[in-house]
Formats: sequence, structure tokens, C-alpha cells
Amino acid sequence: MKKVIVIGGGPAGMMAAIASARSGAKTTLLEAGPKPGRKLLLTGNGRCNLTNLDTQIRSVYDSADPSEAKTLVNSVFSGFDTEDLLQFFRSEGLLTMTEHGSYVYPVTAQSSTVLEVLLRAMKALDVKLKYSEEVIEIERVREDASGMPSESGWNVRTKTWTYTADRVILACGSRAVPSTGSNGSGYELCRMLGLDVTDILPALTAVSCSLYAPDAKAYVPGSARRQGRQSESQHTADPLSDASGTRALALVTVLADGEQIAQERGQVQFTKQDLSGIVVYNLSRFVVRALHRGCEVTLSLDLVPDTAQDVLDQTIKALRKKYDGISDDRILCGLVSSRLIPAVLALSRQSGQSLAHVLKHFLLKASALRDFDSAQVCAGGVRVTELHAGTLECRAQELKGIYLAGELIDVDGPCGGYNLQWAFSSGYVAGLNAAMEP
Repeated sequence: MKKVIVIGGGPAGMMAAIASARSGAKTTLLEAGPKPGRKLLLTGNGRCNLTNLDTQIRSVYDSADPSEAKTLVNSVFSGFDTEDLLQFFRSEGLLTMTEHGSYVYPVTAQSSTVLEVLLRAMKALDVKLKYSEEVIEIERVREDASGMPSESGWNVRTKTWTYTADRVILACGSRAVPSTGSNGSGYELCRMLGLDVTDILPALTAVSCSLYAPDAKAYVPGSARRQGRQSESQHTADPLSDASGTRALALVTVLADGEQIAQERGQVQFTKQDLSGIVVYNLSRFVVRALHRGCEVTLSLDLVPDTAQDVLDQTIKALRKKYDGISDDRILCGLVSSRLIPAVLALSRQSGQSLAHVLKHFLLKASALRDFDSAQVCAGGVRVTELHAGTLECRAQELKGIYLAGELIDVDGPCGGYNLQWAFSSGYVAGLNAAMEP
């Protein structure tokens, strides 16, 4: 009987342990914290968005190596896809419900019940759970119990013990939400093994922005300039701050050095420091990678996505004709949220563009993302080229018997259950193959 050690008690690690034990391996799960599934309990605002019924789910994931990641994701989902996950939970007595057409939640609407089902399944399979066991080193077994040379197993060292196994699955999570114990230590373990780990970046979080008038080659107040000089009012007032708390429907386009790299429509939220909302969270994955490459990144918001620019132009001209002498802010009062009007006017003045143009191309320059405390996931991780796509075992011969799952791998998806599905799918595939591979 194979001995498999799973490192990490998140959704990927727990599913890996279940798949491994189901396949006949003697399985031990090591969790660095005092209890498993702490990040799982936070998902879906505590309701646990298990997966998404999106028929194009395999195409939504991003990576530093997108073409190779597509192959890997397809292989993993061929081994354990959305229907397999739903069937697994049905077989374990967890019923689900669907909201917004494709978002899947447990009928209890409680993440805690998902965790309880996973723990129950592991207990029934006799998975040994070891808590407060932080792994500090993984090394080859150099000799067997009789003292003879051996290269067939692995020693997994914690601060208190050394465990020996035939196969090791790393599912340690990322740096996102460090309050749950996700400190990124798994990346260091992977580096110690010689794996190529890309830079780790926060994702699925808000984007810090400022108004931008590219034709003026400058920022707009508070950091804006008009012909190289700032008036006192411009220096002390930032019109974008007036929009704080505003929610608006927009078509958001991400541009890196002027080239479109992503686009999504939905509700955005303005805060004093940044742009937020699920749409922005989803696009933040592309923003952070482009910023990291050194690109100038702008967000172009179409604030009236259901109205063409020429129609807006005609409407504004008609209002000026109907109400002689009407101010621009009063013209805009029926076209955009009142809190956004100062920013629209500022952009129009600074760029020299018409009100209609600014409403359709409300430009913000991205400067940074919120840090890992606010990020739901991370962009980056162990390069997908380091792994066999069908098994998630490391390709290097000297790392035979080492498997990866979940956020440690450089694969990330948008909000809506996609990242949990990836965790469960990759965990299952890694666990199954770790137990069955010769």
C-alpha cells in the first residue's frame, strides 16, 4: 500500500487526500494551522460558491504561460470536471442550488457544511489529519529502513517530526488572505525543490486608479495639471473623490500600452482609494500582470454602455438648444450618477474631448492593486511547464513522486466559483494519480 502525504488542509488538499485514500493509499494530511479549511469558510461571503456551470469554464483561467496552462487545465478537467464535483458532493449527502444562472452553492448557504462534509469523508476513509504541523523541508529518502541506498521515497520534515511517504502532494495555498494562515510558505518549499516559481501577485481585488487624460499627457486633479500648472482649486480637490460610494453599470476595458487585453461588463464601485466591484476584481488579474511587466495600464469605462456615442451627442446638443445657457453639470444630471459628474467634467476639460466621448471613454490610470490581505487569490505560482498535465506530477526525474494542486500552480480564475473548482479538480487529479502511479 502506497503512503501519500498531502501538505495543506485547504479545499485542494482535502480533495487530494480523499482521492488518494479512495484509491487505496495510506494517506496523511499535514496542516500548518490549528484547523483545516479556514479560507474555505470565507468563500462566497461565507456561503461557499462551490463551482460555476459556465459551459466555457475551461477557457477562463489565466497564467504566465497561457497556452501551456490551457493544455494543463483541459487535462485536469478531463479527469475531474464540474459534473464530477457535483456528483461527488451528491454522493456525500451535500445538496446544491444554483443562483444567477450558473453560480452553485450548498443548499444550506453555509461554507461550514461543505467543510464538515469533506472532514466526514476523510474520516470515513481513515485519512490521518495532523494539525499545527508546518512543513519546513522535503527531501529524498537516501536509504531504506535496513540502511540500504534508496531513492524511492520522501522525507517530509516539520518542526516536530519527520514523516516518510512514497508520494507527496503539495497543496499549501497561496499568499492571499494571510489572516487564514496562508503565508506563502508553499512557494518556498517548491523553490527548495528546484521548481520554477513565478512572481506572486495579488489578484481578484480592487485597483488603485486616478483620472487620466492621455491627450494632456498628465493626470487630472488631485494629480492633474493643465498646461503644466495647477490652479489652487485643482490642487486641493480631486473630483474622483466625489464619486466615492457610487455604483455604476459600465463596460470596462483594460488597456496595456494602448492595447486591449481584457474587457467585462457589470457593476463597478468607486471608493476613495480605488475602483472595486466583481467586474474590476475579475479584470484585476490582467491589470496586475501588465503592471508587473512595466506596462502603462488604463481602464476605459463606458458609463452608458447601452447608448451609442452619436446618440449621446445628439441628446446633449438637443438639451443645449432647448435650455439656452444650461450648464454642463445640469446636462449630465440625467445621463450619469450625480457623484460622477465632477470627474466627467474634469476629464472633458483636461482632454478637450466632448462630454459624450468622456461618458463612453471614462479613463482611469491603474497604479497598483490592494495587497494580499484583500486579494481573494494570487496570480503566479509554480510554472505549469514544470508539471505533467495529466497527473500534476513534477516533470523533473529527480522530483518523481512530487505532485502539486490548487493555488500553488500558476493558474487563476475569475470570481464565481472558478477558483474553488480548480482547487477541487486539481486536488482530485493529484490525489488519484499519486495513489495509483507505479
